[in-house]
Amino acid sequence: MGPVISGLPAPSQPDSPAQARSSALQFSARHASSVQPFVSAHTSTSSTSASASSEPRATHASTHGSSPSAHIPTQSKTPGQSSSVVPPLNQRREYPLNCRGGEGLVFDTLSLVSNPDVVSLSLGFIASPSAAGQEGQGLPPSTCAWVDRPVNDAEPRQVRVTIGASDSTPRASVRDSGVYWSFLAYTSDSGYITAVGYRTWHASSPPRPGSAEPATSVSSAERRLRFNPKYVLWFVLGWVVIAWVPMMTLVGLWSGWRRVARLYPDRSAGRARSFRTGPILMGICNYRGGGRLAADDSHLHFSMGPVVRVGHPPFSVPWADIIASRGEWPWFPFKGHPVIRLTLARYPGLRILVPVSDGERIVSESGGRLTLDGSRLHAPAIR
Repeated sequence: MGPVISGLPAPSQPDSPAQARSSALQFSARHASSVQPFVSAHTSTSSTSASASSEPRATHASTHGSSPSAHIPTQSKTPGQSSSVVPPLNQRREYPLNCRGGEGLVFDTLSLVSNPDVVSLSLGFIASPSAAGQEGQGLPPSTCAWVDRPVNDAEPRQVRVTIGASDSTPRASVRDSGVYWSFLAYTSDSGYITAVGYRTWHASSPPRPGSAEPATSVSSAERRLRFNPKYVLWFVLGWVVIAWVPMMTLVGLWSGWRRVARLYPDRSAGRARSFRTGPILMGICNYRGGGRLAADDSHLHFSMGPVVRVGHPPFSVPWADIIASRGEWPWFPFKGHPVIRLTLARYPGLRILVPVSDGERIVSESGGRLTLDGSRLHAPAIR
């Protein structure tokens, strides 16, 4: 059977969980004396909660529905409603009944009361197979249950409550299973459950049914500090994609490495004699590590290690296009330290500085094609 809603105001967004848990109980002035048990049942902070929880289970079952005949009937009439038989105020106990939104809920307008700002509603529901829990975490959609036990077979499947005339939560409840209700209610002898107070809230991620453990409140500061180690790899990958790749690409542009790679395409065949280098100063960028050089009979090959390879494609410079000369480190704190400068024929304005030990290794691997006096020896033409 589809949802039935009649005489309800226009929809609006239900309260957020934080607002719902801190909002005051809404109920008519006639039941103002019943507020304290409801508050204690949900907050578990007052002395009333402690005394209520110490009562035997049998008392709870008999007072909110398992044995309706145990109530002492008396006549009580609510303005705008027909007479109903309810226990005297001094002999009945109200308990929290929680409900979860869904298409199976059926709301209907019973009658208008003397106050035009409120309306009397009935809520038809499906009984949950498990207890609701303090925040409704044990409820499947479209169901209701007492906080500590399901609604039994002898109890009604209808709640009657008075709400504000402008409250559109009933409409939202039928469309959204993330809307929750909590009624302060008792079972009457008239075939329905009477609610004397209620509150509503919305869970952005509705809890899964099957667990009736009370929800643990977590402060926003604890939520921000909580970290799951299994997400470390995803954080690292995200940082690489967002920060490292763009940064190394820009470094390759600023240093002149990418331009050299276009002028001198990679010609390494994997047979060159390779060795690692110390710091390499190229243009305005200082590569402190990760640089690799390889030499064969025709070229000097430049490449970077895996970490710095992004934005730095390998390139190969013919020995005939290289001039090796002595120079000095230009920046503090090593300003004036001796280095070897490599000048390329197709990009003479680019400054490439390597440590003296690496420069001497390059001259040695050139097979006599390079000297450190600034001159360039004849090398076979590259076809």
